[in-house]
Amino acid sequence: MNNEVLERLLIDRSAGELPPDVEELLEAHLLENPPARKEAVQIGETLRLARLALAGQPAVPLPVLQPAWHVPNWAWRMAACFVCGLSLGIFAMRGRNEPLCITASIPGHEMAAITTADESGIWSARRFRDGLSSVTVKAEDRIIWRSPVRKPEMF
Repeated sequence: MNNEVLERLLIDRSAGELPPDVEELLEAHLLENPPARKEAVQIGETLRLARLALAGQPAVPLPVLQPAWHVPNWAWRMAACFVCGLSLGIFAMRGRNEPLCITASIPGHEMAAITTADESGIWSARRFRDGLSSVTVKAEDRIIWRSPVRKPEMF
């Protein structure tokens, strides 16, 4: 029997894991071989001391697992920046109750700039243009439309 097999059998015997027939064969081998008997005593003493050392020690604590809903710190920082920006935007827009003013001025004679071929119907561009030629538009006669929700102003 080689030393590796003997060591494994001695460790299994100290742990109480050997079947009875294998244990009897091991005892017979130890009675016939004094160096193997000396090694068996050393292995048995080592395992006894290891059990004593571990008996007084508390169990190794399990690692603390973080829950699945754990949010990293950078995500909290991003959410805080978003909330601050949103609140600043609302605060800045609070004082503005008037709509955005866009002023557009369209003279009446420029609306009839469409030229078409010979049309003579009631809705023709020529008839519209002829009607505008008799009207004189002054610079102060302008329609100013400041907002789509308010009525146009005449100036």
